Amino acid sequence: MSAGVSPVGPGPLVILKFGSSVLRGVEGFRGAAREVASEVAAGRQVIAVVSAAPGVTDALLRTLQALDASALAHDVARVLATAEATSVALLDVALKVEGVAATGVDLPVRWLTTSGPPLDAAPLEADRVWLRSALDRSGVLVLPGFVGCEADGRPTVLGRGGSDLSAIFLAWALDASECRLVKDVDGVYSADPNGPGVAPFPYRFASWDRVLEVARVLVQPKAVCFARDRGLRFRVAGLGGLGTWVGTHDEVPV
Repeated sequence: MSAGVSPVGPGPLVILKFGSSVLRGVEGFRGAAREVASEVAAGRQVIAVVSAAPGVTDALLRTLQALDASALAHDVARVLATAEATSVALLDVALKVEGVAATGVDLPVRWLTTSGPPLDAAPLEADRVWLRSALDRSGVLVLPGFVGCEADGRPTVLGRGGSDLSAIFLAWALDASECRLVKDVDGVYSADPNGPGVAPFPYRFASWDRVLEVARVLVQPKAVCFARDRGLRFRVAGLGGLGTWVGTHDEVPV
């Protein structure tokens, strides 16, 4: 177990989103915990937004399909949310082992109110008072991405890849100093770095529109559009990497 890591004062707020591709098994959760610990050691407050572990959401969807539950949208959302809840609990444990005191937020998720279709909802309002109060108490929050609820408390989800939108919305709502989407590649490339053909080049900076053009699989388009419409910069990076800043213009190669 590592020595305890404590934030220095309230500090700036960093939103770290850990995607499914990162949270692969024990080492994935350990790596995410170390990433959070490094930010805390630098005196920053952290909200860690987590996706489901790989394959978990797909397995739940197969079971729901077998149950013929397609007409029960809010119930489907409630079941799917359990995948992110498991990731919250696992990262909370990994952080404790790393010596980081954190608050893992259990379901139901009341901090994010949504509107629109229950299985492809849009974030509407964050409970800023509750979030800030919880951060002031512990310095680190672990939140389930992808999920929210309607004003009456019924569960919703933000569409596939919705944890990206959860993180970007939180960064906007809380005026965070940085929002970093942590992926299994260190940034945005001109093409799929694992695909065939000419080797792609990485961007140091990429416009929102460029990301929509070349990285729609890497970053949820809804999240990119939300950031673009509000002029919000964010970063796409691997664990411990520099990655790509996404904003108003392109600059290549790194």
